[in-house]
Amino acid sequence: MNPIVAYSLLLLAASPMDAARILGVFPIPSHSHQIVFFPIMKELANRGHEVVVITTDPVKEEIKNFKQIDVSYAYEIWNNIHNFTKIINETNKNPFKMMNKCMYMLNDIAIYILEHPEVHKLINDKNEHFDLLMLEFMLPTFLAFKHRFNCPMIGLTSMDSPYYGHMAVGNPVHAVIYPDSFLPFQTNKMNFFERLQSFISIQIAIIYNEVIGKPMEEKIVAKIFGSDYPSQTDLTNAIDMLFINVNYIFHTVRPLTPATVTIGPFIQMKPPKDLPKDLKLFLDEAKEGVIYFSLGSNVKSKYIPEETREVIMKSFAKLPYKILWKFESENLPGKPDNVKIVKWTPQRDVLSHKNIKLFISQCGLQSLEESLYNYVPILGLPFFGDQTGNAFKLESNGLGLFLDYNELTVEKFTFSINEIINNPKYKNKVKEMTNLIQDQPMSGLDRAVWWTEYVLRNKGAQHLKGPAANIPTYQYYYLDIISFFVFIILLLIFLSGFIIKKCFKLVSKKIKRD
Repeated sequence: MNPIVAYSLLLLAASPMDAARILGVFPIPSHSHQIVFFPIMKELANRGHEVVVITTDPVKEEIKNFKQIDVSYAYEIWNNIHNFTKIINETNKNPFKMMNKCMYMLNDIAIYILEHPEVHKLINDKNEHFDLLMLEFMLPTFLAFKHRFNCPMIGLTSMDSPYYGHMAVGNPVHAVIYPDSFLPFQTNKMNFFERLQSFISIQIAIIYNEVIGKPMEEKIVAKIFGSDYPSQTDLTNAIDMLFINVNYIFHTVRPLTPATVTIGPFIQMKPPKDLPKDLKLFLDEAKEGVIYFSLGSNVKSKYIPEETREVIMKSFAKLPYKILWKFESENLPGKPDNVKIVKWTPQRDVLSHKNIKLFISQCGLQSLEESLYNYVPILGLPFFGDQTGNAFKLESNGLGLFLDYNELTVEKFTFSINEIINNPKYKNKVKEMTNLIQDQPMSGLDRAVWWTEYVLRNKGAQHLKGPAANIPTYQYYYLDIISFFVFIILLLIFLSGFIIKKCFKLVSKKIKRD
């Protein structure tokens, strides 16, 4: 038997540990984020642990040992009070303005969740305790739960981690070798200006976080939890382990400390369910094939610029395929006859249908995973965040193409659609990459559960973090050593100049005497 497989089976066969109380905090109102975390929490409950989850997307099924605190009103803040799609449209050419607007929106969400009656009761009940905190590692305000319950903490991300997550566990952070996942760069082909952009973007993020982000977050923590809490920097660095939803086939390969566990991809995938009758009939009857079009749960098709929507509809009207479009309104004026609009679709099940030829997607990571899992090539229309970086990766890996929605034309759109559907190289590449991704000794879910119980058994995992986690930035980048050598060189230059000047004066005096 393969030793890796044998080791994996040994891990999975390990006897279950004593039941623990686990608090899961997943505050981002985005279905694509939540579906990554819930399989882990449900499996922990199935293994006998008592799980309490603060979530914007509570599941309807009854699960033993599983309690949910419903904070779904956060969607109202996200979609209507701040209108995230509108923020994207208004700030897509000004990343600093977008960063600022998103910061205020996320802080409003944090305040609402922390002031929710059930969450407030949880925080203030002196008899309440948890053995482990599992936290979406995107809103640092919620790190205060670790200090409140004095327990180990596992951070989770539904994509790659922000730079501060990698730094907290000692993973290498380098703007040129490992550019932020939000940037559309391929590390081994970055030109000077791309390297410069990557460097500047991460420095701006660090400065913004230090000057604006952390003070705002600490103010919220002081208001809700108390004024005697550690700084946001100390709370971030107190993480014991980091679960990131990446894999080494699709994402940039980065050396990771043992305190980092890759749980991707496909952690949310399940066998397909029967489709609703109207959807099944529509897909079954489309012998010419179907294009599925969805911009995910965060970007609303009804809010995209009108000129962009007109280009999309004119392009669809020219195609010989049926179009299934996730559109959030009952009506779409000017809708072509070959287009069916639906407010919601069971996306994983739709993509598994044999007649789906192409997925036009905003390129959220979970959408890409669901498409790849079902061998469906992708045309990307990214809007924000990691979507542009994901779209770049899918095109550079031959899994499809991507277009800038700000520069969309009927000619570009129809050409790209026909190119992907009619050229078999895209479908073949999707199959090849998906098979590579799935060739691993154990699933992401099995890894996540085993390492979660490892943290519980050992009361934390600080011993697995790399030494870089505790080294100041100036030491990590040799700035003190470089400064020392620069000082020595300058000193030698100065001394050499001084000596030469003295020698010159002596020689001059001697010449004058002679």
